[in-house]
Amino acid sequence: MANANQGNRSGNAFGRVANVADTAIYSQGVKLEPGYLIRIRSRMHLVTAVEPMVVDLFFTDTLNVGHTASPEALSGTDGTALEAYGIHSIQAYYDISDSASAADLKGNILKPDFDSGYLSFDDLEPFKGNLYQLCPTLPLQPKFMDAETGNWHSSSNTAPNAGGTPVGFSTGTAEHMLQVGTVSGKIMVKHPAGVPKYVLDEAPEGESGTARTEGKVEGLSGAIDGSVSSPEAPNWDYSLFIEHGENNLPTIRYINDSDEYILDGRVRMIGWKYRVLELTPEQVNMFKQRSGGRLRFKIINTTGLPVEGSMLADYFPK
Repeated sequence: MANANQGNRSGNAFGRVANVADTAIYSQGVKLEPGYLIRIRSRMHLVTAVEPMVVDLFFTDTLNVGHTASPEALSGTDGTALEAYGIHSIQAYYDISDSASAADLKGNILKPDFDSGYLSFDDLEPFKGNLYQLCPTLPLQPKFMDAETGNWHSSSNTAPNAGGTPVGFSTGTAEHMLQVGTVSGKIMVKHPAGVPKYVLDEAPEGESGTARTEGKVEGLSGAIDGSVSSPEAPNWDYSLFIEHGENNLPTIRYINDSDEYILDGRVRMIGWKYRVLELTPEQVNMFKQRSGGRLRFKIINTTGLPVEGSMLADYFPK
């Protein structure tokens, strides 16, 4: 699922990150099974069918890059920094000819300081009678340093977002490269649209930190990154239940506040699609009678915590 004018796509650039187990994908016991009774708001439903889902949401950035044949190099505003990720790899990704002038090219490689703003993916809306449970995850990208010098930028005085070059995957001294961890982008979620999730009540957009100006991302609360929830180990505490209706769709903001270019700028949503049947009061009473007067059900929260202005209504309804 892609933005308009997406351009090039790396797809699954790194596959499963080495030394990261993938045994936790569905291991937390949160899946609803056929036959479960669930309550959504004040309505009771019966789960009648379940199937797994994986959805990739791609985010798009524009980079300025070209290629010179002799001496072989990448040109353009982003060319020098992208050389650290392999000249031939970047050339193949953008399908650049050997002597291509620098140009603005679209793709899901995201540069430092990328900020998508809040985007809505309309295809995440289920049909009426269906319910999605999707957990947002972000792929991890290996992070290297030069073990001989200790540098994690090949230009030690300048970060990539200021024109410097990150170590990335090559500095010309491959024998000195040492993986020191992983990096990823970050996402923030509003669900339903306009309702921030996982955030500080007093600073959902980070206003309490440094003076907030356009482009600054310090102090953001509620961010999810690949160390919190990865495709190999989704964190189901962050899963979303999405109902039918455009007003129930989440909006997602993708931020790259690392010093690396993110080569796989996507959010992978992992989870299940449920077929749910709304029950009448008579049917609910029948289930209750057949279970000896006790009704066991799960409460499904599709709207998150109340936001400021609506909390008092929970205690003092009109």
